[in-house]
Amino acid sequence: MNFHDKIEILLRRKGYKKTEFADKLGITYRALANYLAGARRPKSSILQKITEELGVTEDFLFDDRKSLVMNSEERFLYGASKESVEIDKAMDLLEQARALLAGNGLTAEDKRAMYSCFTEIYFDAANKGNKE
Repeated sequence: MNFHDKIEILLRRKGYKKTEFADKLGITYRALANYLAGARRPKSSILQKITEELGVTEDFLFDDRKSLVMNSEERFLYGASKESVEIDKAMDLLEQARALLAGNGLTAEDKRAMYSCFTEIYFDAANKGNKE
């Protein structure tokens, strides 16, 4: 896993937008974008701020053999074949589902029924795709 992917995942986990993170580091968004693209390496003072803010070591960030343990949402997002509006919609749906399931508005039975609905929708769509 490369530097860019690690930073992207860690920023998402911490709830940072890239512009906010750049501000927190005292750099421009453009500078952060250059770091993420691999066009430039952060100065040691900036790198120290990055590692402190994200709770990782410099060695971890730059060693491509070291990876983050990702949850299923992160595997979905970073394993997606390409960025698209549909991926963004799916991530929005996952966030909405998380909020709905975490609240007390639905009973456990309602939550199981909702899960069954999602499962049925998935298998209906998968079966239609196999028939075409």
